[in-house]
Amino acid sequence: YFGRIYQSRYLTGIAAGLKTESNKIGYVGAWGKDNAEVTGGCDAFAMGVYSVNPDATVYIKTTNSWYDPEGEKAAAQTLLDMGCDVIAQHCDTVYPQTLAQEKGVYSIGYNSDMSKDAPQSCLCSVVWNWSAYYTAAVQSVIDGSWDGSNYYGGMNENLVSITDLADFCAEGTKEKVEEAKKQILSGENGVFDGVIETNTGETVGKEGTTLDDATITGGINWYFKTVSVVE
Repeated sequence: YFGRIYQSRYLTGIAAGLKTESNKIGYVGAWGKDNAEVTGGCDAFAMGVYSVNPDATVYIKTTNSWYDPEGEKAAAQTLLDMGCDVIAQHCDTVYPQTLAQEKGVYSIGYNSDMSKDAPQSCLCSVVWNWSAYYTAAVQSVIDGSWDGSNYYGGMNENLVSITDLADFCAEGTKEKVEEAKKQILSGENGVFDGVIETNTGETVGKEGTTLDDATITGGINWYFKTVSVVE
């Protein structure tokens, strides 16, 4: 079982894209292009940024580990030193948040509400609500309807979401986020819709379609056109 965390990342991209002044947004990723979860999340975030600020670039620095405190700290520092004034993350420590606060810029948290760690920096956080799945799964066992099938829920199932927006988000952020959320919930916006241009100039997807779940979960080994990899 897993979830459409990319939906939430798209929404946080809107918050980041509206807040940046340098048009440089950092992203600390756990893994590179071989991991579709991390890459797809970064792409969805960048697409959210692009929807409100096509001039911004998302710079990704990867640590090649799910949990590497020193690596995450170093990656975040590199991005901040490059002039990124908003930094997001797909990693487990709070260093991207706390370092952003130290530098007087902004951040997007992950896994938990990281505003508790960086109250002056964190615009919002991408969060999971695993109880949405666990409750339904346990109830199906009780009911005798459990069939063991794979599960891939999203915002419609309340499995993924974002925390409340900070009051220092850019003006109009709440309205833009709410608009995009409604479009995702209705199916109007599947995030990975149509023909998507990558940062190598190639394209993926087809007009009038959305990437299928198998591709989203295992086949996104490319970066969106506004993503730049920091070695």
